[in-house]
Amino acid sequence: MIAAIDTDALLELVWAAPLAVLVVTISWGLVIRGMTHAFEAQREGRTVAVGVHALVAVAGLALFTAALVAGLLIMLDKD
Repeated sequence: MIAAIDTDALLELVWAAPLAVLVVTISWGLVIRGMTHAFEAQREGRTVAVGVHALVAVAGLALFTAALVAGLLIMLDKD
């Protein structure tokens, strides 16, 4: 028996999976980098730098959460 291959879905997977990996990796990296630099700046007493780095961490966390929710919604979508 010959299996039917959905080439459209396969081609979509070829670009969507690496894009998802990049978004999740970069966004989580922003969280780690932002928090690390914010803690360092706090120890050094640089309040403006703390705020900027904390903002980077929050933006990364928001992007990570959005990617996670979008991924879950896509997986749970029943066509």
